[in-house]
Formats: sequence, structure tokens, C-alpha cells
Amino acid sequence: MNICMIGVGRMGRRHISAARAAGFHLAGVFDQSPDAIATTLVECAVDRSTVFDRAEEMLRAVRPSAVVVATTAPSHCRYVCAAAAAGVPYILCEKPMACSLEECDHMIATCDAAGVKLAINHQMRFMEQYTDVKNLTNSPEFGGLRSMVVTASNFGLAMNASHYFEAFRYLTAEPLAEISAWFDPANVPNPRGAQYIDRSGQVRGVTASGVRLLIELGGDLGHGIEVVYACRNGQILVDELAGYVRGIHRRAEYRELPTTRYGMPADEFQRQIAQADVIGPTVALWRSLLAGGSYPDGSSGRHAVAALVAANLSGESGGRPIELERGLPRERIFAWA
Repeated sequence: MNICMIGVGRMGRRHISAARAAGFHLAGVFDQSPDAIATTLVECAVDRSTVFDRAEEMLRAVRPSAVVVATTAPSHCRYVCAAAAAGVPYILCEKPMACSLEECDHMIATCDAAGVKLAINHQMRFMEQYTDVKNLTNSPEFGGLRSMVVTASNFGLAMNASHYFEAFRYLTAEPLAEISAWFDPANVPNPRGAQYIDRSGQVRGVTASGVRLLIELGGDLGHGIEVVYACRNGQILVDELAGYVRGIHRRAEYRELPTTRYGMPADEFQRQIAQADVIGPTVALWRSLLAGGSYPDGSSGRHAVAALVAANLSGESGGRPIELERGLPRERIFAWA
């Protein structure tokens, strides 16, 4: 199965590794940056004959079965739509899906009209740190997820918090209904370039049924990602970078007592899980996509972008709650990378 890569920066090179692990043949590579191409030729042992000067030329010449769009977000819409127009059956686009809701809608409509399967690389549903937690939180021992609290380093609202919007939707099987955000007064320079802006601060989201998502991504935080999943009967702590899980829950005979009885005798466990990884879950995404299974599609990517739009609007207005299904600006373009 031939695959082409549009964008071979750091993430694009990881996608090359994932594609090869999935059994694809790398048939074409494009990037506007000569430095990115030079690095890819050496780091990924790519044959120079597969390098093209223009993405559209590559799509016409190779006619691939699959394409990865791993450029920065401002060009996602252009390249996804070009691949769909070229008749590529499977497209995997990096997140955030686009820089506006209008672009998301155009990408979805273009792929639907062409009969193309579009996936967005929110690969959390294939990561043990989420699949394991979903099973635990839904178990009688823990009694259902009520809040997810992410304490992280300064990993960017669009760059990484968008992953948690999708992870939360996967874990709760509910979309976010409302977002509030409080931004740090100063922006930390974006490592992908001065033209990109990705805010830091705090975010609170809630579903229609009242399950909460809280993300601490302050600009003065420089290491680690830990998540606490609070349930009716217990809590689960996951250190995502270290691959560590600790769970504690009420013993069965105390589960029906009121929540105010928070200090009842409990059972506890600790164990290791797979550390946060990009390549393995992306391989799993490809396999599920090709097999007709569950994968993060365009609507999943659009939901994450809608949450980003709402968070930005809230942060700009000092934390005012913003509803995701009412009045979000479709045309406004944000400076995400």
C-alpha cells in the first residue's frame, strides 16, 4: 500500500516510522522546508527519488492509497482537500484539524463528497493510559467518571490540550457542552515560530450531564503530565510520562454511603502501563481505519477545534463560559501551529 507524506518535520518523521510499522510503502515525500527534507533523508533513510517539489504534483504522480498531512495547521485544509480531490481513499491529518471551524466543515464536506475516509490523529482511544482508565472508571468498583483533572507542563492549548478534549469525549462518550478558560497574561514564545500563538493558563469544561474536565497548563510549569480521574467511589492517578497508575476505591460494603463519607476503608493498587507514545497508537489508528473500525474522524477533530475556539473566546473575555453549540464564530482563523 503506497503512502505519501505531506510535511516531514518532527511529527511527519514519526508518521514515517508509524507508516512503515503498519506495513505501508513510502512512495512520496513533500515539505516546503529544505532543512526538513535534508533531515528526513538521513534520519528516516528516505530515497531522494521520492521527494517532490509540490504536494499536488506528488499526488498526481504517485496516486497513493493513503496520505498523511503533518504540516502546521494553517495548511491542513488545503492539503486534505487536495488529497481528496486526487482520489486518495484514506487521509490522516495531524491535529489541530484546522485553524477555523469553517475549514473543518470544508474538509469534512470535501472528503464526504469524494468518498474519502478522513481521520484526525487524536489517537488516545488506542493508548493504554486511556483504554485502561475507561474500563476502570466504568467498573462497579469506581462507579463512573465524574471529573478529569490534568496537571501538565506548558504544553499549549492547541498543541496538546486539544488531545485532552478528545480523550475526555472518548472517556465520557459525551461532547463538551461548555468551556471556560483563564489565560496567563504573557505568551511564551511558540517553538514552531513567532507567527504561531498557543495560550497557557487554565481550562474548565463540562458535559451536558455534568462531568468536568479541568486542565492546568500554566506558562510557569516546565515538566510532567499527571491526570487524576475522580469517580463516585474512588480515584485513579496516571503519570503519563512515567507510565505509572495508582488506583484507590471504597470497599464494596461502603459504596452506597453518601459522598460525604469520603474516608471509608478502601482497596488500592499500583502498576505500570505503557508510557505516552506516538508511533504505536498511530499504527493502531491506521489498522482500525483500514479495517472499518473505530477511529477519530472529521467530526472528532471538529469537536476538538470547537473546544479550542470556545476556550480562546472565554480566555479573551476573562473566563466567561462559552457554549460549544451556540454562536461560535465559524470564519475566525486562529494562529495555531
